[in-house]
Amino acid sequence: MDEDRTNSFFLYPLLWYVIVMRWFLLIGMVGASAALVAAPVGNTAAPQMLEEGFFIPSDCWVDVRAGYEGDFVADARLKQRKEGKGRVDDYSQSTNSGTVTINLLDRLDLYGVLGSSRTSAQWRFLDSLGAVHNTEMETFHNFFWGVGARAVLFEWGNCDLGLGGRYSSVDSQPSWLTVDGINAPVAGTHCRWREWQVNLDVSYHIDILTPYIGVKYSNAHTRIGDFTTTIATNGSGSNQFENRVPVGLYLGCGFSTGKYFMLNVEGRLVDEEAVTISGDLRF
Repeated sequence: MDEDRTNSFFLYPLLWYVIVMRWFLLIGMVGASAALVAAPVGNTAAPQMLEEGFFIPSDCWVDVRAGYEGDFVADARLKQRKEGKGRVDDYSQSTNSGTVTINLLDRLDLYGVLGSSRTSAQWRFLDSLGAVHNTEMETFHNFFWGVGARAVLFEWGNCDLGLGGRYSSVDSQPSWLTVDGINAPVAGTHCRWREWQVNLDVSYHIDILTPYIGVKYSNAHTRIGDFTTTIATNGSGSNQFENRVPVGLYLGCGFSTGKYFMLNVEGRLVDEEAVTISGDLRF
């Protein structure tokens, strides 16, 4: 029995290590092969990863962190609704943001995100004669914001069960739009993206590593409008997109010695293909 317990003690961390390394390899392949949209989840063990900061005592019930979040989505997997029909062939978004987090009792994070985001999309629609038209659009870098929370619900040894949620939004102005390769006017047009999501995951602490795996449910919606050119099957200059698959998987790993700084790398699958890199400093 003692031998079995010893083997199990070393087996679980090794298994997590293999999973994380294979996932990092997959993230590298996705990032290298795709032109890098949706909101990151983050490591729900983050409230406990930084035990010591620069100024606030470690035994204080509240502390503050500031950081960076870079989110790059290769395929958001959306579909057209209302004005249009069929899937969106490509919808990608790159976002760079700063974050501010308030931590309570090393169990709960409340955070805000402010940054800049750019979107590109490609879709097809049928006209009244049955002809197929290809539409492509890209936006400027516009103001992005989000709010969210993450909490450690339960601890068992080195394992944590975490729960989180987030709402994100960006109002973009298209920089150009083409229909069948022909430029269309974009003055006075807009592209508005909104998403809310909830997630549940399990993390495991291995020295300076905290890998995690979880499932999330999201609702993403984009409205593109006020074009003088037809961009949808019903003949209007507006269109709306929503996610085709609301449930997705995510994997990631946090790195920290427990002092001052932590780094997190995350990838998301099924409902989207995305990579997020983030880091935090504790004050």
